[in-house]
Amino acid sequence: MFRNLFNKSDTDIITIKTISGHQADWGGDGIVFYVKNGKGLLSAKYGYLENDALATLVYGNTPLIKFHGDGPYFCPTCEKLVAAGYGLNMGDQQVIAELRDVLNRKFVSLGESLESLKPLLGLLPTGYYALVDTELCPTNGNGEFFWKLNNKPTYNKASFPIYGGDGLWSAGIPYYILPTQPPSLYNPQQAEFYRKNDDYRAVAYHLEGYLCALLDGHHKAVAAALDKKKIKSLVIIPASSVWETNKKQNIKGGISINGIILNEDELITSVTDIMKLWKLNQLNKVETETYLSLINDDFDKNYEWSQEILEAETIFPDALTVARIQWAGDLSDKRLNGILRNEEPLSDKDGLNIATALYYSKSLRFKEMAFYFCRNYSFVLVWHKIYELLANIKDEEIEDFFVDYLIQGDKDHPEVKKIIDHYFSNERYDTKVN
Repeated sequence: MFRNLFNKSDTDIITIKTISGHQADWGGDGIVFYVKNGKGLLSAKYGYLENDALATLVYGNTPLIKFHGDGPYFCPTCEKLVAAGYGLNMGDQQVIAELRDVLNRKFVSLGESLESLKPLLGLLPTGYYALVDTELCPTNGNGEFFWKLNNKPTYNKASFPIYGGDGLWSAGIPYYILPTQPPSLYNPQQAEFYRKNDDYRAVAYHLEGYLCALLDGHHKAVAAALDKKKIKSLVIIPASSVWETNKKQNIKGGISINGIILNEDELITSVTDIMKLWKLNQLNKVETETYLSLINDDFDKNYEWSQEILEAETIFPDALTVARIQWAGDLSDKRLNGILRNEEPLSDKDGLNIATALYYSKSLRFKEMAFYFCRNYSFVLVWHKIYELLANIKDEEIEDFFVDYLIQGDKDHPEVKKIIDHYFSNERYDTKVN
């Protein structure tokens, strides 16, 4: 039935606008596009039962990832229970075979990628999306290697925006990956190929929070894990909200794609039509029960990953740390210099956020700012967290800073002394900041 899928002239991919990385919380440049007469073969679906709720990315009738609501409805700001799907390899292989060449082309530019991926993008439902060139961690958001996901629904802290207190929420962005194929398909030789040839991109679909479903690139992700780096990826981001015009409040109708707003003047279709299309994503009770019952036992087999691969779990930040990096805000020299001159009032949380962002961006100013925060009693409640970051860097300047602390004989903060003791015992400290 899919033989002529890519040759039908009624499906079209129409470019709306290009968005540079600094304009959006996407992690890279993106292109907003409209899928006209999409096939709906690759689609996010939602279903509700009396005591359960399901969100799933499906390929045909095959669930690829399962998000379980904790109760009869989904709370948009609550952790979701995440589990493996049935497996992309269990779906119709004819279409996948036709896509294989498309997905394995070398990366040239974002524009050329949009053009070459049109056969894949045409499988999406009619609607608005963005294609973003970014980098993703080869971990699952719960501090584990991404290919460890199994059939047991497990709370995932990266499945929703993080609350920072005082009405502050993080912005969910593509950051972590979840597998859509079981680890039994892993081929070490293929991973080694991508270690030597990194001019390719994985392809992923942004789900919720910081989580993405990896549609293609499982071996590219393993290669990245082996090299302790992020995986270069092209991420499909669907529209996340839609609203109608409110003339009384002078609000134009429009949509949001992960924070990028398109008002009704920029849309090819009416807001009303978009709302009608979204209703097609609703699963009935029988469909919901069917998707929940589809379980691929291959995801539960204890695949023995090498320690070299699993070391990636200690390298990449957890979801709360990613949120801190977002909350840090401007990290320009102008702002940092102003902080050192006490020109900007900061809370202890602000200090921790800034130190965390500088650390993970490998900024040359990290040590300078960390020393400042750890000498200032305004930030005493987060000293131990900043000391944890410092303890991951071996150099003479940090050693001297730690020795000075020990000489002072501060007995009020035993947690800091414990960190310094770890440091001088040559034990690597856990970099994840909570």
